[in-house]
Amino acid sequence: MRKRKVLTAKDAISTQIVPLRSATTYREGLEEMRNAGRHILPVVDDGVYIGLVSDSAPLYAMESVGDAVTVMKPVIASTPMPLLLWRMVDEQASIFPVVDDLTGDYIGAVDRESIIRSVARLFPQVDESTELTITCRPSQYSASAIAHAVEDADAHLLNLNVTAGTAPDSPTTVQLRVNHSRGESVARSLQRYGYDTVEMGGTPGLVNSDLAERVNALLHYLEV
Repeated sequence: MRKRKVLTAKDAISTQIVPLRSATTYREGLEEMRNAGRHILPVVDDGVYIGLVSDSAPLYAMESVGDAVTVMKPVIASTPMPLLLWRMVDEQASIFPVVDDLTGDYIGAVDRESIIRSVARLFPQVDESTELTITCRPSQYSASAIAHAVEDADAHLLNLNVTAGTAPDSPTTVQLRVNHSRGESVARSLQRYGYDTVEMGGTPGLVNSDLAERVNALLHYLEV
């Protein structure tokens, strides 16, 4: 059994959070925050985390970013995601600085969005599929021939339903579902086997109940 990867704070570091230097003037810092669309940013000097600065700090007597720093304890890179989530909810924090476990050097920061993106990678991507409807004479229908046509298109047959005609000579209708990216290739392959596609359309794949429960639990925990 393959061991499941444990997500840590390092996995959720955002590339969109650019720290400020303490010597930066407070007004310049405010401008950088506005340009980045953020209300709070970490302050870092030569790789050393100093604290956080917010755009809500009073302007008076604030010459530099360093004057407005609020100290918040950073998280180490190996902090497990559940503990990081707990701290974020418990402290009502929108951003957490991340430091190296051994050196204590600043390596980045995480926020709500980067955490959600990181956790989302735990869930398998739901594949879409293509449904094709073909018709043929009753004597022409062959499940094995249809399966071979799908395989020849390097596709996977996910489902197949057959509806016989009501009259002796009425056509047989076959509905099949294949992996989404190979839909048109399958239609061409079916045509080579003598089956004409009369309808084709994409439908989203099904999400299993276990995946849905995991997603809902995460959203509840994040208060989304």
